[in-house]
Amino acid sequence: MVYGFSRKFFLRVLLALVPAFVSVPVVHAAEDDVVVFAAASTSDAVSALGSAFEKRTGFPVIASFAGSGTLARQINEGAPADVFISANVSWMAYLDKSALLEQGSLVTIASNNLTLVASKDAKIPDPFNIENLPILLGAGRLAIGNPAHVPAGTYAKAALETLGLWDKVKENLVLLPNVRAVLALVDRGEAPFAIIYETDLRLAKNTQLAAVFPADSHPPISYAMAKIKGNDGHSTDLFYKFVQSREGQEILRQHGFLVFEN
Repeated sequence: MVYGFSRKFFLRVLLALVPAFVSVPVVHAAEDDVVVFAAASTSDAVSALGSAFEKRTGFPVIASFAGSGTLARQINEGAPADVFISANVSWMAYLDKSALLEQGSLVTIASNNLTLVASKDAKIPDPFNIENLPILLGAGRLAIGNPAHVPAGTYAKAALETLGLWDKVKENLVLLPNVRAVLALVDRGEAPFAIIYETDLRLAKNTQLAAVFPADSHPPISYAMAKIKGNDGHSTDLFYKFVQSREGQEILRQHGFLVFEN
């Protein structure tokens, strides 16, 4: 935990020091700004939510995007987030164990599908049985998020283990720091195959869908949101409610997420 510094000062320091793969606007936070730490896979959706919220309320949203584990650890070290959006509940439990979540604020806001994708030049059998993945890979690389701290990687490992494929493909794996880095690698043709969320495939230019993993092959993909304890101001509370509102859920749906009826 960091003591003796103002919220604004610490945010400026954080923005200067975060890794290059974390997308954070270089701005100065006012007391009414809403600082949102969100999973990399929600980048476009949360940016759209922030824009719509600012138009509606006048309160700016400052968003930081990275792997959920990276962000959770930053919050645990004292990063001044107001709201955390994680791609799974495990990193919420990590913060809750440290009593860093506002009591009763943890909610599920969306879901997703897990997909196997390939570079545009890859030859995919039609139909393709995902259990034939080792044959399809051959000596090629399979990019996934690092299961140690990237939810997309955790889901990918679970799916591969359930289907009896993990031990057969683990030597082919390239582990990356967040799901957008995984998408970038396959979209540039630097890895022939990858496992990403279905929503991320919408952003690809040179990537094709190979298969959707069965929903029962991995834990349910749950995007969780919570307010950070001590930072529950008026603007934060408004944003938290906005994400769950009919308008907020529609924005998530438009970006490909599976949402819930209000």
